[in-house]
Amino acid sequence: MKISTLPRQQYKQLLREQLLSMDELLAWIKSIGCLVIGVGMLKGGTGKTTASIFIALWFAWKLGLKVCVVDTDDNSQSVVNWLKVRDALSDKVPFDHVVYDAKDDDGVELDYIIEQLKDAYDVVIVDTGGAGKEAYWEVCKEAHLMILPVAPSGVEVVRIPPTLRQAARGSKANENTLRVSVVMIKCDNRTSLPAEQRPAIANHVETAMAEVKNSDLVVVSMPAEAFEISNSPDYPRFWETMPKPSHTEEWGACMRHILKEVAA
Repeated sequence: MKISTLPRQQYKQLLREQLLSMDELLAWIKSIGCLVIGVGMLKGGTGKTTASIFIALWFAWKLGLKVCVVDTDDNSQSVVNWLKVRDALSDKVPFDHVVYDAKDDDGVELDYIIEQLKDAYDVVIVDTGGAGKEAYWEVCKEAHLMILPVAPSGVEVVRIPPTLRQAARGSKANENTLRVSVVMIKCDNRTSLPAEQRPAIANHVETAMAEVKNSDLVVVSMPAEAFEISNSPDYPRFWETMPKPSHTEEWGACMRHILKEVAA
């Protein structure tokens, strides 16, 4: 049964049962010191930067946490460019940012930067843009959670296996069990495409993990259908118009759903 067919009160109850409470989430983050989240797919244009920004805004606005976003996109520095627009419009951004240049041979490694940031922030979010496999591997060494945003498109779905293999490689050096969540985004409920693609995505995940030798070190899941990210016009519009706290609720509910298992 699709969520949309449930009576409203039953739907709300289902959401409550599948979400980590705000108090529980805050207590868990405080207990681990710093929550590290990587956002990335080994493919450009999958919505990584949009996801990173909305997740960062939600943690900062809704939970009042100290958040830092690491921009690793050496081609466009998407987060930095977004912040420049915010400065020009005099928008107040509730999180800090750091730029990582993977091409700087004299610079420190990304995992070292993350380690340093963990001492100063409650949440560190790494937008793994176009930094490549090496940076993705380094993030997976440090992260509690990797978010793989995937639109219901065959072009993006086929990049799931190599991305998961790289995540599994990084998980070997992770002191925690790395959790990976394949999040469907840009889902238009007016079409059947998201529902059609869910089995295809699940199949690609299963096939990829069957080929991973150290699969016990990484746990891969997909959020329930109720927590897919919509094709809302707010997301492409956010570049020139500062999002409001209410615009982050969809990503916030998704994060509370995903982190309920991570924090268990």
